[in-house]
Amino acid sequence: MALQKLKAIGWAFSLAWRFNKVVLVGWLVLVAVVSILPAIALHFNREIIDGLNVFVATGDGLFGDILPLIIVFGIITVLIGLSNRINSDMLYQVLQHSYRFAMAELINDSVQKCTTEELLKREASSEIFGVAIHRNSILYLLADLFSLFGNVVSTVSLLFIAFSLSQSALIFAVIYLAVIITVNMRFVKKLRSTRYKVRDMERLAGHYEEMAFSQEFAKELRVFKSRGTLLKNWRKAYAPIYDIHIKNTAAFELRSLANSVVFYVFLTAIIIYMLSLVSRGDLAAANLLVIYTLCLNVRSVSEGIAHSIRDSDGALHYVEQQRAFVKKTEGRSMPSVTAEHDIETDEAAPLFRTEDLVYSYNDDKIVLDGISIEINKGEIIALVGLNGSGKSTLVGNLMQLYKPKSGKRFYQGVDYDELDPGFMKDRTGVFFQQYYKFHVPIWEYVGYGDINNVDDMPNIKRALEKGGAMGFVMKLPLGLDSFNGKTVEKAGVEFSGGERQKLAVSRAHMSNKQILVFDEPASMLDPIAELEQFTHIKEKLEGNTAILISHRVGFARLADRIIVLDGGKVAEVGTHNDLMKREGLYAEFFNEQAQWYKA
Repeated sequence: MALQKLKAIGWAFSLAWRFNKVVLVGWLVLVAVVSILPAIALHFNREIIDGLNVFVATGDGLFGDILPLIIVFGIITVLIGLSNRINSDMLYQVLQHSYRFAMAELINDSVQKCTTEELLKREASSEIFGVAIHRNSILYLLADLFSLFGNVVSTVSLLFIAFSLSQSALIFAVIYLAVIITVNMRFVKKLRSTRYKVRDMERLAGHYEEMAFSQEFAKELRVFKSRGTLLKNWRKAYAPIYDIHIKNTAAFELRSLANSVVFYVFLTAIIIYMLSLVSRGDLAAANLLVIYTLCLNVRSVSEGIAHSIRDSDGALHYVEQQRAFVKKTEGRSMPSVTAEHDIETDEAAPLFRTEDLVYSYNDDKIVLDGISIEINKGEIIALVGLNGSGKSTLVGNLMQLYKPKSGKRFYQGVDYDELDPGFMKDRTGVFFQQYYKFHVPIWEYVGYGDINNVDDMPNIKRALEKGGAMGFVMKLPLGLDSFNGKTVEKAGVEFSGGERQKLAVSRAHMSNKQILVFDEPASMLDPIAELEQFTHIKEKLEGNTAILISHRVGFARLADRIIVLDGGKVAEVGTHNDLMKREGLYAEFFNEQAQWYKA
């Protein structure tokens, strides 16, 4: 455990050096200089008291002789006050710009290196949530460690002053510091054990909290009058977090009270002892005030050490998680938008071929069970089946989003194991059933389909025409400059479900890729409108290979071949006429849904 902590601390400092070494060194020097100011002030305080004591006792000397010491002491006192302001405000802002945003970028890069399968796992999702939400932890850790460093420097310098005054004062100070640090280390260990419990609790509570502000949930919240239930669930999720927080706060306050009691016990003991030394003539009376001030300073730095130990351990807990997450993705390449793949393929072989493909999410229920299919270049394939039959999962395997549990995949005769990770992504334009609504201008939203040409306006307009969205987009007051949604821009447009799908379909057309996948591109339309949408898509394919997916089968007549999935298996393959003659599962689906198309 201690070794892991040291590795995490070393990693944090190596990142800080990489992000901004000038700030790191400047910060270290500033903290070191500021930390010895209390000891220097105490030294001048002692010199001033000694000078005044001689002047009062003998009448020798002039007040002007100690005036420079008083001025220097005043300047140091002012610097101590200013240093607290610099540490808490200005310095924190500099550090935030230097480290917080750099760390956020590093975490985002690491997330991008995660595979789709990793992101689908609950454990990984929870890990990413914890890493991302605590992205400021490196800043807090560095601040706490430098604060600890400063307090240690202050402690050493004060102990040196204590030794010069009285060895007894030194012994008392060392014992007091040892007691305080031991008590706080035990408290920190207890705090750390609760952080693992709180992480998942925070995620659940945050989910309910975000729902209250969600535009998507606003209508349902009011129509179903579920505000009370939502509030009840949020309170239930937050209650254990609150209880842990209250317990930790109470423990912290009790610890602070115990620290105060211990301090005043030590202070009383040392003052009584020092008074006995003064009465015996073994200690100058003037030094008693200096020792009292020394004790107050020792208490101040001991509280600083206690706070730094507690806070740094909290930040270190999250930095350890961030280090483990980043290390896990080190060595992986970032997705490239200009990837070149030098693979020699067999043009005579099927474009896609699978052999006994088996896949499951998180090693749970088998989703694909022995899938063996072929898809030829330039062919339009209709992939049909009930919801949950494995249609989207099969496409995800073909696109290299998932890696099968067993079985083989081939692209024009080349085994997928020989392909670069981004090979299929660079050849496929896709409409996902679950797509993200980017809050950007329409032209940019569509342009994301070909990130290398995101601002190619002629191509964007062609893509909108192919996707069937140009008509309603050009009727908008701002046309292509209209924002997609109102989340970012108040003047944005909230499109209907069908319009959003057409915009997303346009994005798939933007890339002009040889392979196009449309996964439920018209699920928000009625059956007739869906058929029209698929007809429109077919007319715009221009000879490209296409995989069309829907749980409704009316569109399947448009395809060259139909692949029917049932329970993760291939139930039937053939043309519409062949499958209707077979009177199997496809014919059953089609006859059941025929009423939708009779008009």
